[in-house]
Amino acid sequence: MSQKKLILLNTGIAILILGIWYVASNWSSWDIGYKFVATFFCAVVFGVLFVVFMLPRLAEAIGAYFYSAPEQIKPDEYTRAAAKVSQGDYEGAIVAYRKIAADEPDNRFPIIEIAKIQRENLEDSDAAIQTLETAIEEKSWEVNDAAAMVFRLEDIYLTDKENPERAKELLQMIVDEFPETRHAANAHHKLNEMSAAG
Repeated sequence: MSQKKLILLNTGIAILILGIWYVASNWSSWDIGYKFVATFFCAVVFGVLFVVFMLPRLAEAIGAYFYSAPEQIKPDEYTRAAAKVSQGDYEGAIVAYRKIAADEPDNRFPIIEIAKIQRENLEDSDAAIQTLETAIEEKSWEVNDAAAMVFRLEDIYLTDKENPERAKELLQMIVDEFPETRHAANAHHKLNEMSAAG
C-alpha cells in the first residue's frame, strides 16, 4: 500500500472512531433526526473505507484462491523438447524425444517428432527414414500407430527420395496388413491416384 493510501486509511479510521464515540456519548440526548444523521454519517465513512481499501483486497484474495495454482507448474519433457525445437537446438530436441520414447515405448508421438525434425529441420531424409523403419521393425504397434508411421515413411520416399516404387510398396503393405480399416482405404486410394498419374 502506498504512503498516501496509508495516511488516508488511518485518517478515515480515526474519523470513524471519533464519530462512533461522539454518537455513542450523545445518543440518549438526541432526538430521532440527529440520530439518523449521525448514523448515516458513520455508515458513509465506513462504506467509503470498505469500498476503497477493504473491497479490493477481498477481491484479490478471492481471485488468488480460485485462479492461482497451488504449486508452481513445472514444464514436462514434451514442453522441454518443443522448446529446444523453437530455440533451434534440433539435436537437443532429438535427444529429449528419444528419452521420452524410451520412457513411453507405446507412444508413437516422440518417434514421429524425431523423424519430422530430421526431415524438416536438419534436412536429413535418410535419418528420418532410418528412425521410422527402425521403430516399425522393432515393435508391434497398434494399428493407428503403425499406419501413421508407415504413411510418413511413404511420403518421405515419394516426395524427398522420388522413389514411387518404394512408396507403392509401403501403401500396399498398409492395405495387406490392415485390411478393412480406414488406413487400408486411404492407402488404396493413394495407390489408385499414383497408378492413374502413371
